[in-house]
Amino acid sequence: DQQLEGDVRRFLERHVAQVGRPEVRIVRGKFTQAKVKLSVELPRKEVQALNSKPFVECGVERSVTVDDAHGSSGQKCPRSIAGYCRGRNLRYVDPCWCQHGPLPTEGATYTMEDVPLQSAKGDEIVSAFMQSAPFHSGTPRVLAVRSIENRRLQRQHESYRRYLTEKNGAAPRQVELYHGTSVKILDTVYRHGLFPPSDTDASEECPVSGGKGLRTSLCDNGCKFCTRRHAWDRCHMFGLGVYLGDLAQKSHRYVSGVDRDAGGVHRMVVCSVLFGDALKLEGHLTTGQAMHDVFSLRALGPDDMPRMVTALGEEGGRMPVEQKDILFVKGLRGCCRPGFSVFNSEYISFHPYQCLPLYEIAYEVQ
Repeated sequence: DQQLEGDVRRFLERHVAQVGRPEVRIVRGKFTQAKVKLSVELPRKEVQALNSKPFVECGVERSVTVDDAHGSSGQKCPRSIAGYCRGRNLRYVDPCWCQHGPLPTEGATYTMEDVPLQSAKGDEIVSAFMQSAPFHSGTPRVLAVRSIENRRLQRQHESYRRYLTEKNGAAPRQVELYHGTSVKILDTVYRHGLFPPSDTDASEECPVSGGKGLRTSLCDNGCKFCTRRHAWDRCHMFGLGVYLGDLAQKSHRYVSGVDRDAGGVHRMVVCSVLFGDALKLEGHLTTGQAMHDVFSLRALGPDDMPRMVTALGEEGGRMPVEQKDILFVKGLRGCCRPGFSVFNSEYISFHPYQCLPLYEIAYEVQ
C-alpha cells in the first residue's frame, strides 16, 4: 500500500499542476482504489484528461480510471457495494450525485404471521426480550410476536452475506439484535430494510419524510424538501448508522411515535445481522459530537479513531479500519461517561442489507 500510495503521488505530481500535498488513502475491496483528497479544486476537463495519462505502478505502466469521487448526474454509480451506494442519501458529508436507479426492493411486499407466545419460538423471543426488564420507563408486557417475510429483502441480505464472505475469506457470523425506531416508519423498514440515516433533516413539508417525528430524512439527496443539513443535537453519537442492541432495554429507548390514545402499543424489531469483521470501540469520545458525521467505516483513515476516541482497550479485528464491516461499541458499565460513552453495548451498521427484519414484538409498558 505504501508503494502504491507513492506511485499515485508521483502520477499526480507529473500530470497535475499545483497539486500540493494531497491526502491519499489506499482502499482494497472488490477493486483497489486510491482515494485522493485535494486542497484545491480541479476543472472537470483536467480530471477527465487524467484517464488517458500513463500510470506507473512498481515500474509497470498501466491504465487507470480517474473520476470525481462524488460522481455526476447521469453517470452510472461506481460506489455501489452489494446493491447499495452510501452516498445516495447524503447531501453534505460525502454525497454521490450519480444515477442510482430504483432500489432493489422497489415494489417489494412483505407478509407478517403471528408467532404464538406459547410456542417454542414465541417463548424463546419473549424470554430473551424480558431478560433486561424493567425498562427505564416501566415494566414491559409482550402482547404479540409476528414474523416478517420479505423475499426481495432476504435476497439482498444473502447478497450481502456473499459479499462479506468473498471480502473476508470466511462466512460472516450471524446474530439476532434488537432495533428500536419510530413505529410510523415500520412499513418502510419491512419493505426496504434498515437504511443508514441521511445527513439532512426531515422536512415537515415532505410527503415521504414529513409528519413522522423523524430527526433525519428518509429521502435520497435529490429531495427538494429535505435540504437542510442535519446538525448534532445529542444524537447519532457514533455516526449516521443503524443502531442495534443485544438488550431490549437498550433498543426500547429509541422506540418512538407510539400513539398513547390508541393503547400505547410499542413495537420493536428483531433483526438478523451479519457481523463480518467488527471494529471494536472501547473508550470515550473526545467530544460529544466527535463521531456524529461518520457515515461509513470505509471513510475512516488510520488517524481518525485516535482523534475522535480516547481508547481504553485495544481495537478488535484483523483488517485496517476502513475495511471493517460493523462498529461494536462496548458498554463501559460503571466507567461510562454520559454523552461520551455508553453503559450497555451497541452495534452500528452502515449498510441496509447487513440487517434483515425477522420479527416484530408488540408490547405495552406498565
